Amino acid sequence: MKKINKFSILWWIMTAAYLVWMLGFMRWDTFTVDNTLLEKPMYPSALAFYLWIIFSAGLFILYPVFIEKIYYAKELTKSIKVFNIITLVSGFVFVTVYGFLMDPIKYTASMMGLYFPWLFKLWCVFSGISVFTNTLYMYRKNNYENSAGIICASIGCAALFVTVNVPSAGEDLIMTLQCLSHWSTALIFAVLGAAGVVIFLVHKCREKDKKYIIMTVIFVGILALMLVLLVIVGKSALIENLPMWAAYAVLFIVNFTNLMEAKQKA
Repeated sequence: MKKINKFSILWWIMTAAYLVWMLGFMRWDTFTVDNTLLEKPMYPSALAFYLWIIFSAGLFILYPVFIEKIYYAKELTKSIKVFNIITLVSGFVFVTVYGFLMDPIKYTASMMGLYFPWLFKLWCVFSGISVFTNTLYMYRKNNYENSAGIICASIGCAALFVTVNVPSAGEDLIMTLQCLSHWSTALIFAVLGAAGVVIFLVHKCREKDKKYIIMTVIFVGILALMLVLLVIVGKSALIENLPMWAAYAVLFIVNFTNLMEAKQKA
């Protein structure tokens, strides 16, 4: 069995589970929020809900295609490179702009999603695809194979669709299944998405590459800083964006610059 099959099977299972969950257990007008947040249906109509299901399920199907075309590419062509530059830059721009649609210190990305539900869904699309495809590109460019990294990134991206389909319920309803589902899947995306990058960086550190050791320390330090700030300051879009910006920086430097390449000995 080829390695591509294990990842495809994983995505097919997650796609089937997603469709069963959305069609069997979700409704377009079910969720509520507390009085401190804007109260309105998640979708303008049932039709919009079903169109979103079709679109999002289609995205699920694209992920194993990304794996096949990038991670298992015989060679990294110019078109693959251009595609990944576009996804990385567009992801960075969208995530950044979205984070400043409202006061980034007062509001989180999830809270903004209550005011801009469709933009929040696009945030899910852009952030997931940009990090995922460029993680694949980073692995392939360095001829690095690691099933755990791809599986982590895959599960993280799938979890993000639960985050955007189950809205934040607000601080007063924190212990509800709705809010716990929203926050836990957002955390899964953050942890597993970062894990795909960290696994590669640790691999390079084991090769005693000083540049990668420094990059790993900085990247992990930023992740730790975010956790500290969440405890001390609380949630905000600005704090939430720290690991995303750090991941984009790492992926850009490794994938599209020569800064991390070893110097050739004379």
